[in-house]
Amino acid sequence: MSLDLPVADFMTRNLLECGPATSVGEAAVMMRDAHCGSILIVEDGLAVGIWTETDALSGPWLLLGDLDQPIAAFMSSPVKTVPQATSLGEAARCLRQEGVHHLLVVDAEGRHMGMISQTDVVQHQGVAFFIHARNVGSIIHEAPVCIGADMRFSEVRELMVARRLDALVVRDGERCGIITTRDVIGALGARQVEVTAGELASFPLLTIHRDSTLFQARDLFAQNNIRHLGVVDEQQALVALLTFGDILDSVAHEYVNGLLAELEQQTARLRETRREVIRQIGLTEAILNALPINVFVKDDQGRLIVANEMTAQTFGRPLADIIGRTDAELFSAEIASRHVEDDVRVRLAERTLVREEVLPGGRMLLSHKRFIEVEGESLLICASMDVTDWKRADALLVSGHHVLELIACGAELNVVLEALCKRMETHLPGALCSVLLLDPDGVHLRHAAGPSLPAAYSRAIDGVAIGPSVGSCGTAAYTGEQVIVPDISSSPLWADYRELTEQYGLRACWSTPFSSAGSKVLGTFAIYYREPRTPDYNDMLAISHGTRLASVAVERWQQVSELKRLATTDQLTGLGSRSHFMDSAEGELRRADRFNRDLAVLMLDIDFFKRINDQHGHAAGDEALRVFSRVLGKETRAVDLLGRIGGEEFAVVLPETGLEAALHIAERVRAAVEQASFVFHHSAPIRFTVSIGVALLQVGDSLDSLLARADNALYQAKHAGRNRVERG
Repeated sequence: MSLDLPVADFMTRNLLECGPATSVGEAAVMMRDAHCGSILIVEDGLAVGIWTETDALSGPWLLLGDLDQPIAAFMSSPVKTVPQATSLGEAARCLRQEGVHHLLVVDAEGRHMGMISQTDVVQHQGVAFFIHARNVGSIIHEAPVCIGADMRFSEVRELMVARRLDALVVRDGERCGIITTRDVIGALGARQVEVTAGELASFPLLTIHRDSTLFQARDLFAQNNIRHLGVVDEQQALVALLTFGDILDSVAHEYVNGLLAELEQQTARLRETRREVIRQIGLTEAILNALPINVFVKDDQGRLIVANEMTAQTFGRPLADIIGRTDAELFSAEIASRHVEDDVRVRLAERTLVREEVLPGGRMLLSHKRFIEVEGESLLICASMDVTDWKRADALLVSGHHVLELIACGAELNVVLEALCKRMETHLPGALCSVLLLDPDGVHLRHAAGPSLPAAYSRAIDGVAIGPSVGSCGTAAYTGEQVIVPDISSSPLWADYRELTEQYGLRACWSTPFSSAGSKVLGTFAIYYREPRTPDYNDMLAISHGTRLASVAVERWQQVSELKRLATTDQLTGLGSRSHFMDSAEGELRRADRFNRDLAVLMLDIDFFKRINDQHGHAAGDEALRVFSRVLGKETRAVDLLGRIGGEEFAVVLPETGLEAALHIAERVRAAVEQASFVFHHSAPIRFTVSIGVALLQVGDSLDSLLARADNALYQAKHAGRNRVERG
């Protein structure tokens, strides 16, 4: 967002107002209920004062009766005002110069239009300024003031006034909370002047690490609607409090503003005559050429009379070729027209104009323009800096947030990886992005995403074995290192696949492996182009960003998949857990009922299982359960539901199976178990048998009633001698 945005576009229009006779308590209630940090005191339509959260600290609120005093006795006056056309940048400077937190916005007739606060200014600063390499620790200097939870309200207020604090930390045992001026307003509004710090404080105190960026801090402020954050060090010890005001003082555009002020001072010293300007041109050129930004000056005809070497490099022409030329001679008609319009706006507004513009080569500049008068001649001074890398970093952050939101919301892995590829393609013009995942066998790569690649090509490489010379991806996965192939047609790595790539017009491929936190290769992130190409610095940044996101997405998916497996699988036998089996069985029961299909249930129990445990130990019993589960899985169908219900008790749901077929399957399982055996710790072969109860779904059956009939049949089989099948 440009810094020339007028405050009228983001000011608070619904002003909170009261009369001078309004009591302090009433004003505090109004501010508390409106969640507002200030109230305007108005008399006969004129603003005679303002009362803010900071002012609320200065009154003698010792007794409830103190809150009945008129607000006029404690308001700040006069009220600082700015015109509604004031720019965002000018408002920020005014807040700092005046040392206030609020400005009243008025129109040309002095009518009240709205209010802006320090918070409003910070929230509307451009994102580019906050990705500057500044962290929280670079702008904090003092340890926070901490108090005990038992301190009285009056003592809290006196401490905040004496130390000029707008917030302090409250410690209650191991907990940390915070008291701000807004909490004081809330207490006054509730007429609670005898509360303790612990009762007044908000718990817990939200914190941020001092190595975090100001951009991250601004997001936390906005997301939680707060104005203070605790700052912690590597040991999670509280070292400072960070406020919105700290961020306001650190915005990066102050660098350019400071430079403009310096240039204006230089120009003021040279106002005597143009002759002195000529005498000192050597010094001026040396200074300008040493600056890492574009600086130039235009006369009142729009001709460049001063420019530094950085400006010439930006134009892509020698310095001598641009001096004395106008915008019409240096730019296209469209760009020149926009520059002339900006110059007119600056001249008429008599203020600094800030604009972002895109150069023909795609580079982006943040420029500041301002007119000054030198001996009756109007000169335009312009300073601009290249913010292309900032913008690209910002765009990458936005893409990263989009992909991370999909991951956090539990989107399917293919959806996340497809979105990642599409996002990265916006940062790599002409690229066709692809993600391949390493198969659990550790030998083959499987296609996971490639929205812009020909589908037939993706199918052709699906399942390719990795190796030392298997294209870019197979080689990258094999070596664990990035493989850049600028021209596939001349690369020996692509010798076996050159005909395939030529068929689909693919000429370059850069592949980067991505790994888990344990450094295990998970897959490859590949960039294809339809012409030979070598990556530049910005390409490598985008690739690095993409591979990190791919790693997060895949590792998160693997973790979630494992959790799902643990939640639905019996860990000993590998069959469905009781809860998972019951849920799945309910679904099959509803389907059979809806489509009027047969369904049968088997209840199975290993005979004399306790004898195995007693004679051979519980480890042998566990092995018997695993052997039985393997036999059960082998003798049933893929569509059947298998689950371990209890210790040695199992159940099987047979969809679309009548009684005769169910009895046949049950008998097959019984016979296979009878033939099975296993050796445990060099013992003699251990054998066991199983008893099985069979029940067929009947009209009106619930899952419980169906399982109960099968269980009764199982009991009959046990009672009749075991190792047999009975129907219920």
